[in-house]
Amino acid sequence: MAAKQVGRLVGWSIGCIASPLIVGSLFGRPWGSVGVVCALIATVWLLMWLPRSAHHAFESARYARAIRRYHLIGSLAFTARRSRAAQLSRAACHLAAGGHAAAAALLATINDTELDPSERVVWLNNRACAALDAATEDPHAALALVEQATALRPDVPAVQHTRARALIAVGRLDDAIGVLEAMRGAGELPLRLEADRCRELAAAWERKGQNDYAADYRDRARLHAS
Repeated sequence: MAAKQVGRLVGWSIGCIASPLIVGSLFGRPWGSVGVVCALIATVWLLMWLPRSAHHAFESARYARAIRRYHLIGSLAFTARRSRAAQLSRAACHLAAGGHAAAAALLATINDTELDPSERVVWLNNRACAALDAATEDPHAALALVEQATALRPDVPAVQHTRARALIAVGRLDDAIGVLEAMRGAGELPLRLEADRCRELAAAWERKGQNDYAADYRDRARLHAS
C-alpha cells in the first residue's frame, strides 16, 4: 500500500474513533453516541453508497456526474487498488462520453505492472476503446489489445463488444457479427450495452450491403437507447 493511501486510511480511522470521543467530551455521553452514528454513516457512505451511486450514474449515461463521483472515490481511496479502480472507471466514463483523449491520458498514467488480472482486463479494454475512438490509431493494434483482454476474461460482454468493434474496423465483418450475436446468448445485457451491440450490428450489416438488416438493428438501437 502506498504511503498516501496509508495516510488516508490512518486519518479516516483516527477521525472515526476520535470524533465521537471529542463530541462526547464536549457535550456529554448522548452526543458521543450521536458522533458514533455519524462516523458509521460516513463510512457506509464512502464504502457503499458512493461507489453504487457512481456506477448507477454511469449506467444511466450521466457521465459527468459519474466522473465526479469516481474522482471523489479515488481521492478518498484507502488502497492503491481502490484508487486504480476509480481511475479505470473514470476512463470508461470519458470513453462513453466521447472523450477518448482524456481517457487515454488517464490510462497512460497507470503502471500496468501493478495490475491484477481483473484490472488488466479493464485497462486493456479501455485502451482498445480509446484507440478505436481516436480513429487515427491502427485498428489492428486495438484488436491486439482487446484479444489480450479476451484471453483473460472471455465471458465479459463489454470486452466482446469492444472486440467486435475492432473486428469491424479491420474488415472482419462475419467474425464481428458472430461475436455480437454470441453476446446475446450470454444473457440479458444492460440497455446501454444492448443499444451499442445493435449499433455495431447495423454497421457490420451495412458494410456487407445488407441495408434491411442494418435498418432493423438501427431501429433496435434507438429503442434500447431511449
